[in-house]
Amino acid sequence: MSRSDVSDHGVSRTAGIAPSTRWCLVVPVKRLGLAKTRLAGPGVPPQLRERLALAFAADMVSAALTAAHVARAMVVTDDPQAAEVLGGIGATIVPDEPDAGLNAAFLFGAAAARAEFGTGTGIAACTADLPALRGAELDIALGRISDGTRHFIADAHDIGTTMLFAPPGVELDPRFGGPSRAAHAASGATELSGTGINSLRRDVDTATDLADALLLGVGPHTTAVWGARERVCSGV
Repeated sequence: MSRSDVSDHGVSRTAGIAPSTRWCLVVPVKRLGLAKTRLAGPGVPPQLRERLALAFAADMVSAALTAAHVARAMVVTDDPQAAEVLGGIGATIVPDEPDAGLNAAFLFGAAAARAEFGTGTGIAACTADLPALRGAELDIALGRISDGTRHFIADAHDIGTTMLFAPPGVELDPRFGGPSRAAHAASGATELSGTGINSLRRDVDTATDLADALLLGVGPHTTAVWGARERVCSGV
């Protein structure tokens, strides 16, 4: 299913962040051979799983860069194919120098983003598996952020976290992994909720998650890979 049209909900800037604030998306991307292992199964052989993992990241980065308040994307990866594809979309690529897991990669990417683009940059830390993300909904979420406060978005299961936001001058302090919704709340971050941001919550770990994302409407990279899955699985 292709991405459906998204209505313009508008963006309210009443929460304290200056309208001129520009955000940098920070996205760690695993080596594709290690990514999305929970998708593995009879209908999703390794070659399809790897292509889907890259497609998810490509759709997410592409869509996020259409948001009015997102100026840059910083991808932290050691995978050469991911670096080539996401760099071609417009992301700045940095190697995963810490090589110490997801939170270390987020911290490294956030530091690199502020070193490259300035300390006045807001950091939007995002997992790489949001193929249904809409730029308009990301703008809605950014419009709900209060100055000086970290905010996060819980996943569709209300257990994990898909995005964590650190306004200018605020450290990211990521707590991704496992029941990270509770971990981020306990760390003092504020949960973003309300209407208009469903696409930001639909991460994909399992076949059921993928089916839900397809119903919501995924981007063109995931659409193309999923549409060609029979050829990919047969090795054609």
